[in-house]
Amino acid sequence: MPSSNTVLLTGANGFLGYQITKSLLERGHTVVGTVRSESKTKYLKEKFSSLIGEDKARLKFAIVEDIATPGAFDEVLKSYQFDAVIHSSSPYITDVKDVEEDLYRPAIQGTVGILESIKANAPTVKRVVVTSSFASVNNLTKGTWPEHTYTGEDWSPITREDGLANPRVGYTASKKLAEEAAWNFVKTKSPAFALTTICPPMIYGPPEQELSDLSALNTSAAEIYGYFCGTREPGNRVWLWVDVRDVALAHVLAAESTAAESHRYIVTSGNYSAQQFLDYIWKHYPERAASRNIPKGTPGQLYPEGGVYKADNSKSKRELGMVYRDLDTTLKDMLARFEEIESGASVKV
Repeated sequence: MPSSNTVLLTGANGFLGYQITKSLLERGHTVVGTVRSESKTKYLKEKFSSLIGEDKARLKFAIVEDIATPGAFDEVLKSYQFDAVIHSSSPYITDVKDVEEDLYRPAIQGTVGILESIKANAPTVKRVVVTSSFASVNNLTKGTWPEHTYTGEDWSPITREDGLANPRVGYTASKKLAEEAAWNFVKTKSPAFALTTICPPMIYGPPEQELSDLSALNTSAAEIYGYFCGTREPGNRVWLWVDVRDVALAHVLAAESTAAESHRYIVTSGNYSAQQFLDYIWKHYPERAASRNIPKGTPGQLYPEGGVYKADNSKSKRELGMVYRDLDTTLKDMLARFEEIESGASVKV
């Protein structure tokens, strides 16, 4: 994608969407971001005013209340000549009551729906980048699987029925089924655009999106804040992580590059252990750690005996040019953001 083009970004005000918006604007693109209500646009306009300057046209918004509604994106796709679409809007929630309604419907129908709308209404779109997840790669039945290194060729064996039967794995199923549906759409419908999917594991980093209060933190940020407050015991959902700003840049680079067309990327900085969060907090915030009785866990003991699986991120480095942040950098920025929020510098707590 040449420089200074127009990109439709879904979920522009989310934890990841905010960073994708920022990266697109920094790289000179025009962004039309979808949000659920007009009230969600004010914060973004203010935060990005220095990036768009007097050219207010470089950041626009469209209201899409329900991404799973048939034709939800038709109007906005007809309104502009887009060069690329980045679809990052999809739920990440762990407390699920109705897997079909809370996860499958927005993830699967939202993804297929926007692809159908692009094909029908946006002939100028050349590339579509979809946020998938390491959940669609990870084989949960293998556990820590220390002898295995995951690549973009791996697919989770989880089924729709597995997710419906066990809400605890409903998110994993929703991401796998949504990505699978996207690739199947391209295979069977032969659209004019090329598809790229981005598969990040646990996404950490500073929550810079609009927050009404600390209870509104996104799931992964809330996890780290729990450690920072002494209310959470260490434990890993997965053993791979990545910074939200790196995930955002990967989406933008994929939208810009012909090399990324028809490819699937695992974007990750590598392995991590939740124990590292506690070790970091005790090292850099000893007074807070002591006063809040933050658990120490087992300092320095990061992984189970025998080790854990790994992931090969060389494809993202080679084809997208990715350079990943280290965990200390991410934690430094993340905890500083929590302190800022706690102090009331930028949000009511």
